[in-house]
Amino acid sequence: MLGPLEQLLRPGLAAALPPGQDLQTGPAPAPGGTASRVAVHALRLVQDDPNTPDERPSRDPAFQGWQGTLAASPEHPLDFILPDDAPGDLTEVHCPPGRVLAAGDAYLLDGRTLRFFRAPPGPVLARTRGAPCAGYQERRNSRIDLELQAWARDMSTADDLLARALAAVLATVAGLDVIDLSSAPPHLSLRLTGPRVSLAGIERNLDPDNPERLHCVAHCLIRGALETSLILGEPEPQGRINEVDVALHLPSRSPSGG
Repeated sequence: MLGPLEQLLRPGLAAALPPGQDLQTGPAPAPGGTASRVAVHALRLVQDDPNTPDERPSRDPAFQGWQGTLAASPEHPLDFILPDDAPGDLTEVHCPPGRVLAAGDAYLLDGRTLRFFRAPPGPVLARTRGAPCAGYQERRNSRIDLELQAWARDMSTADDLLARALAAVLATVAGLDVIDLSSAPPHLSLRLTGPRVSLAGIERNLDPDNPERLHCVAHCLIRGALETSLILGEPEPQGRINEVDVALHLPSRSPSGG
């Protein structure tokens, strides 16, 4: 489920690299016939161990909801209508993906219609939240280990490619509010909120499989809060007290006394 992060970074990488540059996502081998190659690989997602009891993740109630891409109205290209099957109230609007827009600055909500002030710069994604349901939502500090790799026949080319790729990744993540990682809606949602990227180190060596090529690697850490939402359907029925009868019993005779 780390592939969506690589695909999110790919457009910025492609724009920063020379035209026609070989660009791979995920685990990538050294290039064969091409002179150079760049690869972005999200290796692992790791949850941080809590340092204190207060940092332990807590599970909150889950809610039914909807997430998807909105289409513009043919008659009004700045109007985007929530579908009928989107339950509940609007909670987030993303444009482009990962950038949360503030209501009132970019759009106004008129009933079930989002009215934008200007043409959105990309796809418009929306999230809604409806009634409580069975399941839970959990937040925990986490990190994603990310590698940027560059292969080239000479050191100057390898360094240039790696520098371009690193600049593109830093710039892309700096503009994100959330990274969606899940691919099993609507039952499971995984996303990293408040992502922050930092450079952990750089190394370079000769490729062991092809000593004629240099291999440079930049190790990056993307930290944030991992939000896990598990949606299990209708909540379990609970017994409720519909009516309470109160009876007052008076003593049968007056108390005797001096």
